[in-house]
Amino acid sequence: MSTHAMPSPVDNAAKPMPVRWAIVAGAGIGFVILFAMRAAENREPLDTSAIVPVEQFEAMGRRYKQVSFSLLASFDYGVRPDDDSGAAGNEVIPEEVLALDGQRVGIVGFMLPVDFNGQGVNQFILNANMDMCYFGAPTLPNQFITVTITGGRRGPLVHTPVVVFGTLHITPQRRNGRVVGLYRVDADGIGTGAAS
Repeated sequence: MSTHAMPSPVDNAAKPMPVRWAIVAGAGIGFVILFAMRAAENREPLDTSAIVPVEQFEAMGRRYKQVSFSLLASFDYGVRPDDDSGAAGNEVIPEEVLALDGQRVGIVGFMLPVDFNGQGVNQFILNANMDMCYFGAPTLPNQFITVTITGGRRGPLVHTPVVVFGTLHITPQRRNGRVVGLYRVDADGIGTGAAS
């Protein structure tokens, strides 16, 4: 029978960290700092070509039909993302909404980035309010719009309302047999700060 006692967790916690681990930790921190400095040096400037200048904002608003989420989300469509009942859901789109397919529209909402890098955002989800963006309730397919800025341009990611100017497409997008999206906009420009 062994006479050695098992060390207690307190005994282990009281021992100093070995020197080699301190060196590894220091090298890791140094690498992170160096990487951050290199990234800052090589960072490309923010692409602002998708922003509609304030002086053009009003004219742009006259060329695009102003549409609201209250119209686009005015009907039950599809199945709630949190519904596992297997129900088919309603897939009837009102004529008033279908008439907007292919039209140039302006719509106000909040951004949730999908394609984002140091130059800005190229693709994002546009929601009616901030609660639907990050940790809010699940949304129906007609309560958000997938937006892609045309020409590979990017715009700034903002957390205040924006106006998206572009062509609206109404096409159900399906995944595993379920409709997961209904609206898509090819954006010509984004109005920031003036969207109220």
